[in-house]
Amino acid sequence: MAERTFQASAGSYMQAKHPEKSEQVRRLLESVKEERQLAMSLTEVLHAPTITSTTTSFSSPTPTHEQAVGLERFEHADIQANLILRVKEVNVGEDVSLAIELVNAGKAPALLIKVDEVVPEGFDIKEVPETYVVEDSFINMKGKRLNPLKTEDVKMVVKPLSKGMFIIKPRILYIDENGKYKSHEPEPVTITVKELGIKGWIKGER
Repeated sequence: MAERTFQASAGSYMQAKHPEKSEQVRRLLESVKEERQLAMSLTEVLHAPTITSTTTSFSSPTPTHEQAVGLERFEHADIQANLILRVKEVNVGEDVSLAIELVNAGKAPALLIKVDEVVPEGFDIKEVPETYVVEDSFINMKGKRLNPLKTEDVKMVVKPLSKGMFIIKPRILYIDENGKYKSHEPEPVTITVKELGIKGWIKGER
């Protein structure tokens, strides 16, 4: 069911000319396929005939509902995220566009609480969507509801204050339909910040 849903979603996003969202759904689809293949492999093992041996043999375990643990998370709210950073190398003080694409891959709605550690130390958050509020180093998402298979884009502008190599690895906190707090950490991205040289400053002044 999850495979069919993701396949349909990927096709719809491509028709709507949203290739980035389509690619994100395709990654989720690959994850579902891998888990299905694993479940099928386990089923084959459980139904394999017991091999006769002169040594002590293990009895074949009885199948239980625990085999579907990998797919059970889709029965509840399941937030996945993808970081989009167009430029991987900037100068100190330059504005950087950063986007976080959120998708609820589960079958139940979720309440988005906050995006914690959205930028590393040494960065300032300049702009975020008007519906959210920046508090210290996190973005307060005010419990926004995200329904199953729906997406939410959090676009922001940040500014590096010092040079160096930084890893951007935010953590999304949300509440599922049972009131349980959950979190998700997307694949981190790395950005290199260089100090603008004298020639760059002169050119900028001109």
